[in-house]
Amino acid sequence: MSTWKMAGQVLAHPIDFYYDLQEPGRARYRDAAFMMALVVAVRILSLSISGILFQRREAYEISFITEASSILILWLTWTVANWGISTIQEGEGKFKELLVGGAYALTPYVVMTLPLSMLTNVLTLQEMPVYIFISGFVFLWVAFLLIMKVKILHDFNLYKLLGILMLTIIGMLIIWFVLILFYGLVNQAFNFVAGLITEIRFRM
Repeated sequence: MSTWKMAGQVLAHPIDFYYDLQEPGRARYRDAAFMMALVVAVRILSLSISGILFQRREAYEISFITEASSILILWLTWTVANWGISTIQEGEGKFKELLVGGAYALTPYVVMTLPLSMLTNVLTLQEMPVYIFISGFVFLWVAFLLIMKVKILHDFNLYKLLGILMLTIIGMLIIWFVLILFYGLVNQAFNFVAGLITEIRFRM
């Protein structure tokens, strides 16, 4: 099945989609990469075309690299944390299925964001509740797909599902903390070595 047909299936029949995703050969890394590239592209375009009244930041404050990195880090850390915790709890989902399933769960964002961004050019501040409602609907739709992904791929009951979701969020926070700590240590080491080299050159 093509990427576009699978994206359509996750919108129309999400439960069937995640059951089908477990079939051999259905979960493909290239599909996940393609979907995430679309998500990043849509995010960047939406920031460029949104109405000025709905822009929270000036154009010079927006870093496309930061936006792309944030999206990819969220996607990867969610997948890693959920896979690790669910494996301990006897979850049945494979890492590839979780990674691909998470990417397809963002399909509503890809479909709805650009039309919503264009709509902001004709909305007034008094009509902002319309924007908030549609944005909230997209967020809930994506959240529903992510929850269905975890439940179906791991074959968890409701109570275990809720516990795994909480632990996944905690796991993501731990991963971010470790990454920030590692970045800080590497940055300090780099600055120390650079300073040491500068001092040696100054004394030579």
